[in-house]
Amino acid sequence: MNLFKFKKKREYSAKHILTQLDMCAEDFSFPMLDNGYVYPICSKLKAFRDEKRWVLIIEVIGYNYRAAGHFGISNCLHIFGNCIKSEPGTDNENFLYLTDNSLDFPTFNAEYGDYLNPKAKTMLLRNNQISINHNREFYLDKGIQLEEDGKIFIWEFLRGLEPDYNDDFFATEKEIRERIPMDLPKIIELTEWNHPDCADSELPSKNETFKQLAKVLETGQTEHYKPKKKSNSHWKNWPDGGTL
Repeated sequence: MNLFKFKKKREYSAKHILTQLDMCAEDFSFPMLDNGYVYPICSKLKAFRDEKRWVLIIEVIGYNYRAAGHFGISNCLHIFGNCIKSEPGTDNENFLYLTDNSLDFPTFNAEYGDYLNPKAKTMLLRNNQISINHNREFYLDKGIQLEEDGKIFIWEFLRGLEPDYNDDFFATEKEIRERIPMDLPKIIELTEWNHPDCADSELPSKNETFKQLAKVLETGQTEHYKPKKKSNSHWKNWPDGGTL
């Protein structure tokens, strides 16, 4: 009789996870919160796992000024794992476009499409009509410094809008499950964390957050996530975003 009990080997490890994240960072497909072309608005991180599969999703909502107007406003899903339908990182199918004009006036100015149209009273967010706030004090009270007199730029507008419409900025469960296995359980969700400074060559494997998250995914034990570093995922911590 064999008295030894052999534990089935897990099909991935924290090292495996961090290696994939580092490769994506080196390939510029890991989220860079100070992307010079994108003004950051808000972000969210979700992790999913079982004994054989793991997925990490980082949603980055931002305004890409090269696209301008509503086409520049998107939620870019960065998806990593060993059971995903695309290559790790992101691709064109992982951009969710969130806003559009309503029927009254175009939301943004016609010439450049980068600031609010003073005549616009409403716009569509996730196909629901919402009011547009033109009161400059509304933005200043939220700590948003307005760059020019007489204008409210798109990124300023979105940063003011986001706290009241936070859920509408992020992916729905349906949108998430279209990209990952339906039966894969979620283990952790974060709206604040310490993100690596990829522009300064900091890799995920050297970052406290992702080292701990990799261990959570490996073991299934959320107590491995016990950060000591201050969260920096808020847009105010990445002032170079969108400024190229």
